[in-house]
Amino acid sequence: MADQKPESNLPPPWMVPIESRKQRAEYYFDTVLSGHQHWYSEKSGKQKSRHLFFAIVVIVLGALISVLQVFSEQFWVAGVTAVLGATVAVLRSIDTLLRPNETWQAYRKASESMKREYRLYLNNADAYAEAGDEDTAYRLLVDRVETVIAEEQQLFWQFHAATRAASESKDPDIEAK
Repeated sequence: MADQKPESNLPPPWMVPIESRKQRAEYYFDTVLSGHQHWYSEKSGKQKSRHLFFAIVVIVLGALISVLQVFSEQFWVAGVTAVLGATVAVLRSIDTLLRPNETWQAYRKASESMKREYRLYLNNADAYAEAGDEDTAYRLLVDRVETVIAEEQQLFWQFHAATRAASESKDPDIEAK
C-alpha cells in the first residue's frame, strides 16, 4: 500500500462540472463559431490602431500648419500649409467615412460580451444557474452568444445601409447641370 501513489491527474470533484462545461464551450467557440471571438478581438485592435493613426496624424499636421506660420515670409510656406491642410481634410474624411473608432468599439464590445458569457457559463452564474440541466445551459450559452453576434452584425448592416443611402441620394442641382 505504501507503493501506491494517489491519482493526481483527477480533478477535484467540484471541478468536474466546470471541466465538462469548458469542453462544451470550447467546442462551440472553436468549432461552431470558427474563432469569431478571436476575430472580433483581433479586428478591434486593428480598427483602434487605424483610428489612432488618423487622429494622431491630423493633430500633428494641424500643429505643424500653425508652426509654419512663423515662416510666413518664405515663398514655400503657402504651398506647404495648403498641402498639409488638404491632407488633414482628406484624413478626417477617411476617418469619418470608414468609422474605425465606432467599429473597434463595436468589435471590442462583442468580443468582451462573448468572454463574459463564457465565464458565466463555466461558473454556472447569472441565467446559467437557473438552467435545469447541462443541455439547457449549453443552449442558453449558444443563444446568448448568437445574440451578441447578431447585435454587432445589425450595427454593421445599419451603417452600410446608411452609407449606401447617402451615396445614392443625389443633389438635383448637380443633375440639372
